[in-house]
Formats: sequence, C-alpha cells, structure tokens
Amino acid sequence: MSDDQSPTIAEITGEAHARCLAIGGGALEAVEALRAELEKNPEPGRRAHSPVGGMKIYTTRLEGAGDRPALTVTYVYDAPPPEPGLIRIALVSPVRFAGGDAGL
Repeated sequence: MSDDQSPTIAEITGEAHARCLAIGGGALEAVEALRAELEKNPEPGRRAHSPVGGMKIYTTRLEGAGDRPALTVTYVYDAPPPEPGLIRIALVSPVRFAGGDAGL
C-alpha cells in the first residue's frame, strides 16, 4: 500500500456481532481477529457469486477451537476506485457437519 492510499477499513455488522454472541465459545474474538487481518489482506477468502454486478462477496472458514465450533464467515468487500475500501463482515454461522447439530 502506498503512503497516499487510504487503508482498508473492516467492520463487523450489528447482526454478525449478535450472531457471534449467540454462538459463544469465543466466536466474537475469532471474528474480531479475522476483521483485523482483513484490514491488512482484504481478499483471503473464497469469492462467492454475487447477484449484484461488481459486488465482491467472500466466504472464509475459521476452524473450531475449544468450545467454539468451526465458523463460516461471509463478508462484502466494497472497493470502489481508488481502492482499498470498506469490508463489512455480514454473516457468521457455525459449520454444520453431516449428522451433527451446531444448535444454531
């Protein structure tokens, strides 16, 4: 990133924040760590198809740890010129395994 380029800003939406609290087990802390990483590297996830042209939607997985299940995190990267832009972590959900029940 050049000195004249503004940094990427990443935020966790209110809905995603509430979902992390409902999941518990350190989910909010894990997503907060991802948020901080996204400010340094905005596109580490897998790009998902977007019905809105040009919208960059990504998903990434955070492995489970301790009491926290593995999580799927979906975020939107809004990077109009000049990039970088704004990242909104919009959706957090526990990964469901065949035969398992994440309870949420």
